Amino acid sequence: MIFLRNLNLYKLEEFVKGQEKYAEGRTKNLYTANQGDQLLMEFTDTLPIQTGKKSTLKGKGAINSEISSFLFGYLQSYNVPTHYIKKADDRTLVVKKLSMIPIEVLIWNTATGSLSKRLGISDGTTLETPVLEFYLKDEKLKNPMINDYHAYALGICDRSDMNAIIRIGTKVNAVLRSYFQRNGVVLVSFTLEFGKSGNQVMLADEISPDTFVVWPLEEEGKPDKKEYQITPDKAKQIYPKLKDVLLK
Repeated sequence: MIFLRNLNLYKLEEFVKGQEKYAEGRTKNLYTANQGDQLLMEFTDTLPIQTGKKSTLKGKGAINSEISSFLFGYLQSYNVPTHYIKKADDRTLVVKKLSMIPIEVLIWNTATGSLSKRLGISDGTTLETPVLEFYLKDEKLKNPMINDYHAYALGICDRSDMNAIIRIGTKVNAVLRSYFQRNGVVLVSFTLEFGKSGNQVMLADEISPDTFVVWPLEEEGKPDKKEYQITPDKAKQIYPKLKDVLLK
């Protein structure tokens, strides 16, 4: 696609040399950049699997960086506002520095797992309309589910921000769901995060195998829900496989 061919790669040293770590997450690190309104988002090889100990997979960070870069660029071609600017190297993206909204948005297209159990919907049922759930990003509180009124009461965001989150999230879902389907996979569920640049709400964080669940698209019969499931034993095969599927 044209928007990918025109990517201008930065030399990472121009940004990182002498810069400080801005924030550290489980699978990504953020560094300050020479430009005060930008950050460097580095994808690590740490696996998101909860095994009781830190597990890594060589090359995983580069794969997630490439997938995120592609999907952010793809969404921007549909006029979705995101924090993504350009690639710096094979595992690092240059992004806009945002004031993050501490809400994780979980979007369901297919009932499975906890959603099936909570609502009594048969596992694997395609939902008539996507379901958006909101979770407060607070590990001490175990990231509880909240609604829009909780967000207003906590001063996390106002109605305008929430409307933008829902509008952008719904559009992201429609665009990605269609793209994934054309590549032979069903976008079952995924999480999004948002931030603000001034008064504008933008899509932030990443879009990668660490943040979405996909199943193979089957015309007949039930899909193999474990085909793309990331486990300690299968991670080495699944990440490259998803890259090949999504970046055809």
